[in-house]
Amino acid sequence: MISRLCTNSYKFYLNNFKYYSTNSNNTHYKNNEKLLITTPIFYVNGPPHIGHLYTSLLADSVSRWQRFKGRNVLFMTGTDEHGGKVDEAAKKNGFTNTLEYCDSISNRFKSLFQLSQISNDDYIRTTEPRHKETVSELWKQLESKGFIYKGVYKGWYCSSDESFLTDDQVTEGMSLVTPTNPISKKTMISLESGHSVEWVQEENYMFRMSLFKERVLEWLDQGNKVYPQSYESQIRQMLTNKDGLKDLSISRPVSRIPWGISVPNDPTQTVYVWLDALSNYLTVTGYPKVNPNDPESHWKHACHIIGKDIIKFHSIYWPSFLLAAGYPLPEQILCHSHWTVNREKMSKSRGNVVDPLQAIEKFGLDPLRYFLLKGGGLENDGDYTEHEVNVCLTSDLANTFGNLISRSTSKSLHLTNQWPEVYIPCDKSESLDVELIESMNAMISNTQILFDKGNFKDGIYVIMKFLYKSNAYFNDVKPWTLVPKPQKSIQGDVKRLDQAMYLTMECIRITALLLAPIIPQSMSESLNHLGIPTNMRTIEQLKFGYDYQKHSTPLPNDSLILFKKIITK
Repeated sequence: MISRLCTNSYKFYLNNFKYYSTNSNNTHYKNNEKLLITTPIFYVNGPPHIGHLYTSLLADSVSRWQRFKGRNVLFMTGTDEHGGKVDEAAKKNGFTNTLEYCDSISNRFKSLFQLSQISNDDYIRTTEPRHKETVSELWKQLESKGFIYKGVYKGWYCSSDESFLTDDQVTEGMSLVTPTNPISKKTMISLESGHSVEWVQEENYMFRMSLFKERVLEWLDQGNKVYPQSYESQIRQMLTNKDGLKDLSISRPVSRIPWGISVPNDPTQTVYVWLDALSNYLTVTGYPKVNPNDPESHWKHACHIIGKDIIKFHSIYWPSFLLAAGYPLPEQILCHSHWTVNREKMSKSRGNVVDPLQAIEKFGLDPLRYFLLKGGGLENDGDYTEHEVNVCLTSDLANTFGNLISRSTSKSLHLTNQWPEVYIPCDKSESLDVELIESMNAMISNTQILFDKGNFKDGIYVIMKFLYKSNAYFNDVKPWTLVPKPQKSIQGDVKRLDQAMYLTMECIRITALLLAPIIPQSMSESLNHLGIPTNMRTIEQLKFGYDYQKHSTPLPNDSLILFKKIITK
């Protein structure tokens, strides 16, 4: 039943209150449409750190959000296992077999993702036979169309970044201090990364990337292909500088880089690690058996989620390879910033690299997921401090969300031992109720717009602002004072009590649905506590007016403590 304070109250509510559509204007995918979401594949020259976890959590939340909206998502992650740096790392760590080293590091990434509840559908390794087949086939496609030729490369090469650089991209500077280079010395360095570069001259296979400048710019002109806008501007600047877009060396002599995929029909050359690595996105879609031009392929709508340090490779090299092969370009490249630790850059030499496994053990999975997605940013670097993680855990999760669900589901406030019936405020309702529902509808709409853009940071702030208002509403109404107490001759107000409890529970249910892509385990427990069946946790239920008496299981007997505070000295 729907409790009403006046005739036609629901009609009045819809016609007179400011209503925010739950369909974001930014949404462009159809229901059940196939969507590929990818992380970069992570380089195995070292174990995973907090930055790797953040990228994976961002992609995981995007995937969960799109599944919530009814999309057919293929979400992949994995490891990039070829190249000189990997071979070198294997030797430094005492491995005589480089593949065994790759196995050990890749398994650490996989274990972290499983522990972190990353909901990937596929985990790709570039040492797998299926991927080697992809690289070989893509090479043959590029070669058969005349885009590969053999030539001599002369220029600057950065082994740390595995990238060739123009004269304008290098400068004289001091080398970075590393465990293998403890003393900084004068050298030529990359302007972009600060890593040392060397002059090389060698015979390689070259890709005619210079032919694709205008077509990549045309792709960018379609809008939001590289997001946020600031990163698109960087790519445009790279494409239009005075050097223009040059042909790219896409192989290395086996004598210099033996650990990699051999060039088809030329065992003296190894495929350039970035052509190898980027091709993984095709591998997971079933390529070459599944053609990327097939409208039923997940490749039709591809979203790459990457860190800002690899934007050039994804936004210039990769589109050029795809254009040359005759394949569709990604729908979007979503780029994010990096993490510092106590305002300092993470580095092994500083000893401040954050181990995500230790962080999870100390704070719990969902508090860490929440902190990283709230603290990380698309354009501004996030800063990791244990103090701020604990502030998020205590202030946002335990005191704001956790406290509200604990208080509002107390049996002392549900006198019939049942959930309250549906209550729709009307023109004669309490102004507090009207304001709360208006705020809820605005919050739903604004959060969807932000989540559709991958902006979980600002979305979380919108949700928390509403939760603060929900707690204030609960404190202002004081439902505990509405409970009848005959022994004290207190009549109470059962009807008003039920109305307040219904509105509060709706605040919790709606925010739990929105926070589920970010902290899935805790929000699943919250919705279970409210008796919400799993089939009632879809985008269709992301609106005010849920009928608990009709759909929910009985009121729980036990209280729910979602987040345990950590006492720090």
